[in-house]
Amino acid sequence: MLMRTTVSPVADAGRTSNARVRAASVRRSDYRILRDFRAFEIVNAMRLPLTLDGFRALAVFGSIALAVLATMVFASTMSVLRDGPLRHDTAAVLNWGFLGILYSAAATVLSEVVSSRRLAVSGTPHLELFRAMELPLPQVVVRYGLLPALRRTGLLWYSAAVFLLVFLEETTSYLNVVLASVSVLVFASSACAYCVLHFASTPARRIGLHWLYCLLALSLGLLLGAVTGFLLPQLSRLNGLAKDPSPFLPALCLLAAAASGTSILLGIRAWRRLSYRRISFSTERSGRQRPLTKFVVFVVTDLLGSKQGSVISTIVLAWIAVIGILLGARGILPVHSALGSGELQKSLIGVAVLLSLGVTEPMLNRIGPTAKLYHYRFAWENGYSANAIVVRLVGIYVMAGAAAGGFVFLGALLALDIPVPGAVLAGVIVAASGVVAESLSRPPAATDGTKANDVLDALFTLLLISPCSLILVVSPEFSTVLLSGYSILLILGAAVCLRQRLLKLRSRLTL
Repeated sequence: MLMRTTVSPVADAGRTSNARVRAASVRRSDYRILRDFRAFEIVNAMRLPLTLDGFRALAVFGSIALAVLATMVFASTMSVLRDGPLRHDTAAVLNWGFLGILYSAAATVLSEVVSSRRLAVSGTPHLELFRAMELPLPQVVVRYGLLPALRRTGLLWYSAAVFLLVFLEETTSYLNVVLASVSVLVFASSACAYCVLHFASTPARRIGLHWLYCLLALSLGLLLGAVTGFLLPQLSRLNGLAKDPSPFLPALCLLAAAASGTSILLGIRAWRRLSYRRISFSTERSGRQRPLTKFVVFVVTDLLGSKQGSVISTIVLAWIAVIGILLGARGILPVHSALGSGELQKSLIGVAVLLSLGVTEPMLNRIGPTAKLYHYRFAWENGYSANAIVVRLVGIYVMAGAAAGGFVFLGALLALDIPVPGAVLAGVIVAASGVVAESLSRPPAATDGTKANDVLDALFTLLLISPCSLILVVSPEFSTVLLSGYSILLILGAAVCLRQRLLKLRSRLTL
């Protein structure tokens, strides 16, 4: 006869309680492992002669000291301004402060989307190690994604709180600024959390110039521009944000609440979808890769799929956002400057040179003659025309430089109502100068195949760019003609240098 054993409710509850305690202990242990591993990564990257405990103590005390010092400096500066030159314009200062909070929040959210932060979890090289150690992915997301995002948004909240406390007053405009700032910060915090969870639940992919990212940057710029155009005309008036807040504040709070709620719901959905299998490196690449039969498509795809391409894409998206801001604020533009038209054009050409260097250098590091010359030679040996290869390459390089100059041209036209065609020519000159300088100096290739840093290459580039300084000594109209001729000369020189290197390339193999 079988005997049935009965389990008392007290014993069953005890076992359940013990299981919960063990599960909580395992979660704490997993988090400690990830915390120590992250500390080891930082110590190893910075080559600090510290133990992990020493580094944590240094990080804690250093963060506290830095926070106290920054708070004292910021609060003291705001207090001096409040009691000094701004004591009669408190409401206008509050409007400026809200505008600063809005721009900071928008920049924080956008950086979560377009910067390397989006790869903090799914793009970490230790992901397979964490999977082999059976560390739960949610714990990895908390340590590598959510906590850094919490620090960044917490800094926004703290800065806004200090600013609002310094300018504390019992007025309607102050209350309206507080409500508007809280609405913006709540939305920014929930949007950052959603971005972290969304990118942690999808395979790591480098950012490219996808139309969705471009639309997001343009929409965000238009929104910021519209708010700026609404607030700036009222900054000179007292009670600017709200003698009558009905047309502005309720709509902002409602929109922020709806967007925050949507972000939270989508974040919860992404949290439930967290799985190593979804972001495994083995499933990162889709099997539906189309063959790249066009030479230009191959070169551009190779650039945008690299880390250099991610840098360029981020810069271009920032440009699109700036253009969106200028378009959204068309009601208060153009801005009238105390400088003359000639001085402004000289300054803008200098800006175009700097921006073009920021784009063309990463581009040439990845798809320049040093990095891809053997690939281009292979294409020529397989039937492509040498002239066609050179024309297409020079076209890609020149278009990248012209795009940087074109951004300066369009921005100056929208913001200052001043056409600066020399800015586009300066961008072209920078790109062509980089190609010629690389062909003359022939810098070595790095271990990953990209162009290594070379002093001679940089010197040649600066020498070839130096004729752009003609704008400082001649009139803008005459300098435009000179820059046009010089840009054509450099483009032809770049084409000749590329063709010679392509046809006279020697194989690395020796028979």
